[in-house]
Amino acid sequence: MKRTALFLGAGAMFLATACTEQAPPPKPERTPAPAKPAPPAPAGPATDARPADARLGMMERYALWKAKKEADEKLAAQLAAEEQARLLKFDKSKMPKHLALLAFEKKTRKALDDAAEKLKGKSDASEQLNKLVASQRKPIEAQAKILRAMDPQGGNSNIATDHDVSLNALANGYPEAIAASFQGDEKPLAAARAELDKREKKITSWLAEVKSKK
Repeated sequence: MKRTALFLGAGAMFLATACTEQAPPPKPERTPAPAKPAPPAPAGPATDARPADARLGMMERYALWKAKKEADEKLAAQLAAEEQARLLKFDKSKMPKHLALLAFEKKTRKALDDAAEKLKGKSDASEQLNKLVASQRKPIEAQAKILRAMDPQGGNSNIATDHDVSLNALANGYPEAIAASFQGDEKPLAAARAELDKREKKITSWLAEVKSKK
């Protein structure tokens, strides 16, 4: 009886061992591969946020910049030449009036300069100067009227503004500067003379250029 139980016990152990050895080990679970990213959408005018030349190299960008700069300069030169031709044509048609205005401005200024020299130091210098200025007022206004009639809209003459500034200075600023010089202040007169010199030089130079054009 004991032998049978022992045999049965040993047999059970043998079967258990055999089952253990024959059972295959459990297979490890496979980790799923990561999903591949979707391919980027093709860049187009509406989706590409970068400027068009951002994808270009430095040399290409420089070439584009240079071409644009040259085109802008060419256009500016062309417009300037057209404007120059327009002004020349207008002032050539008004040459006699320009020359008459310039002659009047020179004559009026000379009378004031002569008074500044002759009257300085005299007790009635200011009184005599005021008389001269009063006598010049109507002729200056008449010349200003001629100037306005010559170019009513403005912007057609290259020297109309210079005539206008000169006439206004001869009527007001220049006599006032001379009066200040009688009181010992020479700075206003020096500045007024420099301004009139600049305007006269521009008018003379421009009229010479106009005259040289056929």
